[in-house]
Amino acid sequence: MTAVLVGQPNVGKSLVLMRLTGAQVVVSNYPNTSLELTQGELKVAGKTMQLLDTPGVYSLGLAQREEEAARAAVLDQATELIINVVDATNLARNLALTLELRAAGKPLLVLLNQIDRARTNGIFIDPHKLARMLGCPVFAFSALTGEGIMEVMKYLQTGLTRGFSPPIAGSKPLVVDQKADCDGNCRHCFEGELRGGSSPEQAVCAHHQLASLIAEMVTTYRPPESTRGLTRVEKFIDHPWWGTFSLLVLLFLGFEILISFVEWAEDGIVELFVPIQELLASAITWLMPPGFWSQVLSKGVPEGLLIPIALVMPAMLMVSVLMALLEDTGLLARYAVVLDRVGGLLGVSGQAVIPLSLGFGCRTPAVLATRVLPSTGQRFIITTLLSIVIPCAATLGMLAAVIASFDAWMAVIILTMVAVFIILGGILKNIYQEKSELLYELPPLRIPMVRNLASKVRIRFAGFFTEVLPLLLVMSVGVRIIIDSGVLNHVQALDGVTRGLFGIPAQAFTAVLVTIVQRYLAPLVLLNLQLTPREATIAISMIALSLPCLPVVVITWREMGGRALTRILAMGLAVSFSVGVVLNLLLPV
Repeated sequence: MTAVLVGQPNVGKSLVLMRLTGAQVVVSNYPNTSLELTQGELKVAGKTMQLLDTPGVYSLGLAQREEEAARAAVLDQATELIINVVDATNLARNLALTLELRAAGKPLLVLLNQIDRARTNGIFIDPHKLARMLGCPVFAFSALTGEGIMEVMKYLQTGLTRGFSPPIAGSKPLVVDQKADCDGNCRHCFEGELRGGSSPEQAVCAHHQLASLIAEMVTTYRPPESTRGLTRVEKFIDHPWWGTFSLLVLLFLGFEILISFVEWAEDGIVELFVPIQELLASAITWLMPPGFWSQVLSKGVPEGLLIPIALVMPAMLMVSVLMALLEDTGLLARYAVVLDRVGGLLGVSGQAVIPLSLGFGCRTPAVLATRVLPSTGQRFIITTLLSIVIPCAATLGMLAAVIASFDAWMAVIILTMVAVFIILGGILKNIYQEKSELLYELPPLRIPMVRNLASKVRIRFAGFFTEVLPLLLVMSVGVRIIIDSGVLNHVQALDGVTRGLFGIPAQAFTAVLVTIVQRYLAPLVLLNLQLTPREATIAISMIALSLPCLPVVVITWREMGGRALTRILAMGLAVSFSVGVVLNLLLPV
């Protein structure tokens, strides 16, 4: 049979799915995480139940695509059970959706999720009384601690054996209470909505009034427990100014941790890999007859394995870990608010933090994630910034290697990237701005679950072995062919021009043009050259702020069309060349 998880944003549906099924799903606190229906399997009493996780919605009656997806799943004939995940700390607001689901007439199960956090805040809900009022089972539940899991599994086992029952036929929520502050209109309006005699506006009003009344009748309040450390931190982080400053400091520290981890991992991996590298080179030389191809492969294959494993792999691993921590602690949603505060500089909403953050992992899915933005103009702005400014994890790893190898000036590179991000964003804002007002709901700060962190890292890091490593191996051999064939010697004629304009040799300039294939392949060229710290700083900056790689080009063409792609490519070249010229003029010789 099929059951669907339905609930408002940030109530923990995806985590409930993982707790019930063990499905490897990416669980995030920021809005619009589950744009697709994530599926898991639950085996109970020798039978299999398919669980679908729907997007977070406030009401099934809205016209957004998230609501359409949830409504379609609820009304699907194959759906035999609706599991309504409710945030116990916001019962009144969440019950408005529960009443809509109740009116669907299908078997309904209500989970009072985050019940542990509600009790900590002094909120105590009587699930038995709420069950009598709604006419369906209600369980106190915590996806984080596992509270209520045995009771829910027992109910599901019974239902799979005997069949689930819809809410009590003909029953209405028992809201008549003379002590309640209600004039009774909400109940009449709700009854009219059940008969189809009220307008959608009246129905929404009725649901919210009725939900507030029900929540009041089943909830008691006590003084909350002493303020927890996380609560104090949450109040500080949510402060408009101090919170913004602390989040920016955390962002800088994360970047420092990334660079330091890559440098530390490189030393250890290189030391361990040197014997393997020498063995591979010897084996290729022994297997192939002496000549050009033997020389190319004996150098290119070991380098093509060493560089990704020593440089790219640590960067992708650390980016995956940092992103998982930001999501599971609730900090990523707060970065969305911070970005919304400064979004006026870019003409975008805080939702842009989702694709921008994903871009630090891989920019191709990040461009797809721009679909969450409310307008075409905002999509173009963020796609352009992703294509030109944001470095993916693999690029960060390669850039970190070049910085360490040539002792480049990291502070200059970071400041240049930030300046280009702000300036380019401001220019795009003036042309494409379509600002819209959005309401953000901040999840609580949480101590992340190790199991969930490991699941996220495993899913995101898998792309290194299936995509990045094979491509880097092939391209490393290609770069070695270019170097050993003497092709780079033919660009020496441009040396005077590139040194005069950008302050870098012509061979380093070719690395900038390699970014059209893959940006993280360009530093491979630099690692085979002799550069001064000044030359390396300029070359790295031009590579980091240049053309989108081939996969991003393809996905941008598909998502936004050829005209938008042409504009992005032109801006990429203009930005890269401008950065080279400006740094050549400003940096001391």
